[in-house]
Amino acid sequence: MKEPWEPAEVFCLAEHLYEEMQSRGWTTEDVAVRMQTPNGAAMDLFCLDLLMAVQDDGLIVDNEMFDGLSRAFGASPQMFRNIHEGWVKRPERRSPFECPDDAFGPTSRRGMIRVVK
Repeated sequence: MKEPWEPAEVFCLAEHLYEEMQSRGWTTEDVAVRMQTPNGAAMDLFCLDLLMAVQDDGLIVDNEMFDGLSRAFGASPQMFRNIHEGWVKRPERRSPFECPDDAFGPTSRRGMIRVVK
């Protein structure tokens, strides 16, 4: 079903997360510890670093990630899902975003993630 309106621009989930992290003084490590998924903080950190570093349609963001973000930020998992789905559905309206290095803590795996263009 087509929505009656189209946003002028859509923002990736990583950009929203970055802004929320900045307002709290958090890094991806802080978020991962607060996510409390069954996978554990180390895997949450890896998945979160990947989400922040790679904005690609092929990147799968699952319900566990949305639930973990909900616990970390105290917001509805559906809010995060809606942000992500809006970005995926409208590639022609995407705002470019490259996550700044200050989002990643010292044990982050960002250094291992290299986006090939």
